[in-house]
Amino acid sequence: MPDVYIDSFGARWQDAPPPRYRTAVLHINLTDALLNPPDDPALADAVARQTGQDTDVRDYVLHTPGAASIIDDAVHEITALRTTGDGRPVQLLVNCWYGRHRAPAIADAIGHRMRESGAHVQVTHHHINRPPVPRKHPRTNCPFCRIIHDGAPAMIVHEWTDALAIMPRSGGCTKGHLLVLPRGHVPNFTTDPVVSATVQLRAAELAQQLGGQWNYLTSCGPDATQSVPHLHGHLIPRTAGDGLALPWTHPTREQEPTR
Repeated sequence: MPDVYIDSFGARWQDAPPPRYRTAVLHINLTDALLNPPDDPALADAVARQTGQDTDVRDYVLHTPGAASIIDDAVHEITALRTTGDGRPVQLLVNCWYGRHRAPAIADAIGHRMRESGAHVQVTHHHINRPPVPRKHPRTNCPFCRIIHDGAPAMIVHEWTDALAIMPRSGGCTKGHLLVLPRGHVPNFTTDPVVSATVQLRAAELAQQLGGQWNYLTSCGPDATQSVPHLHGHLIPRTAGDGLALPWTHPTREQEPTR
């Protein structure tokens, strides 16, 4: 039976591994502690699609500033708990956001160090095989990235740490029409559901603050009227008689599909 359990996972999936039975539990959250490899524009796409068990990604994570001290501190704490824990196993939970890069690399490194000290270690990576992580670093050819990161001209209405609201350059389809953008480059609302939810959350907060009646719309792909491939939510104020038709219509009886 292992005396050290190390479980890596991604917080984004909201499916954390349960505590092992009768263990002392430690937790390391790497989400904001280490740079996420796919967020580094210098990293090749092929490497970004790998996991923390692949050599290139593992070496990248372990050489990130702060990684060595995280590993040293974890080994020290686990060793202390094993010494004072009355023979109970120790469980270490290690998470990053997606559970594919940082958490597996750090978990494996800690497990290796503990085995060298004589511990019987079981390392489990719960989300390492989830879909590849979208790369959110700024794109030079994206007009919204240029506004967010390069100071391109825009009428900014509100800012959050993870999003901002701007007025469309065209003026929009009604007075008060706004666009809510994530700061990271996410192509559309299907790319990363958590980012999509965050954009809608910020749009809802802003609409509540401003008051009135609204439509919130977003799109995926040019055939769905998405003009800029950077996720954006349209926050559109509505009033009686504004004459604005939504971008879809109900089929007439003649157009309805036969059963």
